[in-house]
Amino acid sequence: MMIKRIFISIAFILLSTVAILVFAQHDAVDAAEIGSDKIDASLLDLVSTGISADFIMQFNNQADLSDAYSMDWDERGEFVYNTLRETANRSQVNAKAILDTRGLAYKSFFAGNELYVWFGNLAKTNEPMVLNELAALPEVSTIRAPRTYHIDPIIGVKPWENISWAGDLLANHLITTVGSSVEATIDWGISDTKANQFWTTFGVKGDGIVVANIDTGVQWNHPALDQSFKCGTNPSDPS
Repeated sequence: MMIKRIFISIAFILLSTVAILVFAQHDAVDAAEIGSDKIDASLLDLVSTGISADFIMQFNNQADLSDAYSMDWDERGEFVYNTLRETANRSQVNAKAILDTRGLAYKSFFAGNELYVWFGNLAKTNEPMVLNELAALPEVSTIRAPRTYHIDPIIGVKPWENISWAGDLLANHLITTVGSSVEATIDWGISDTKANQFWTTFGVKGDGIVVANIDTGVQWNHPALDQSFKCGTNPSDPS
């Protein structure tokens, strides 16, 4: 009778242990799946193959800076700086703890409440991916790979650069002022903003408006300015 009781007790302990292990494994799988929709698909595919990749974590909580509008300039700057840092520190504390445990390097960017993480990859065998562990945090909004943006250089076509006298202007059918017919002498900035189309369509070229300038590079006595410059006859004269 005693042997039977011992056998039943041992069997019960073994079954309990197996049940605990099954539930623990199930919880680990659930933890790995929670928040996976926050991870950029291309990043998840990359690290799932075992390739290390940097990633950026964005957090839900963003600093409330609305009170800054009612402050003077100096007070506003300090308020914005401190509020952004405090919000980031508070939001990122759990994620930083996970990254520290995994030995992953990171840098905090408090302006947008983001963490840049270097070389994130799969965790140890039979453990959830570190990306999923981070994504499971409720304060995490998204996790994505860094993005690189390329800006194609704009080459300005300036056919007048080799013009040495007025006859060359006529020979090359160039103009020196903007009239009703806008030709290739217009620089790329004018074309990009479509100012030339505005001039042609509405016949308005800015005549009569006052342009403010705080630069030191204005030639105040240029024939185009000397009759309407607002700083007197000689703005360079301190008297």
